Amino acid sequence: MTDEHDLVRPRATPARRPRRPSFVQAKTASAAYPIDDLAPYLEPPWTKEDTDTPDRSAIYTHPEGHHIGLRLQPGDLIIQTWITAGPDLPPLPIGTAEEKAEAQAANDARLQPGRSWHRTIPTRHAEDLTTAVSSLLHDQLIPALTKKPRFARTVSYATKAQPNAQDEAPRTKKGRSTAKNPPSAKAGTAPKNKETEE
Repeated sequence: MTDEHDLVRPRATPARRPRRPSFVQAKTASAAYPIDDLAPYLEPPWTKEDTDTPDRSAIYTHPEGHHIGLRLQPGDLIIQTWITAGPDLPPLPIGTAEEKAEAQAANDARLQPGRSWHRTIPTRHAEDLTTAVSSLLHDQLIPALTKKPRFARTVSYATKAQPNAQDEAPRTKKGRSTAKNPPSAKAGTAPKNKETEE
């Protein structure tokens, strides 16, 4: 074999990638639902902190070390919320064994130090998103500090369709419809005539 017939595979030439000028910045889309506008007011001692991205995140702090956070996820479809418990549990009282047992049971039921409880809010049905965020913080996140729920309810904010008066018939105690007209027959089937049946 000679040098002319080299078996080494020739290398492919890499494709040149066009470079954009350094002065061209990546376009950042503004948030569809700015968190700064949706973040509710929490009564003292909760305080709202300034964040680097106020349109996408909000943070509340408590003197006892608790934190509440709101974050708009990429795609602007979900708002993630969470609450993190402070580093200390309430001290057990000095008293009888029953009082200590009750205080210990209350400490066991609450969100433990450093642990977080998360909830999400869908933004697809944003008719009253401000009220949804406020009620979730006041009714679910803050109460989780003293009594953590065992499960998270799935909440849908979709609007309910209003039924027509013709479609809705009164029902008996057993849930049966009292409509005089029988349900319509299936498509493609005709009622049988009893006179022709043998």
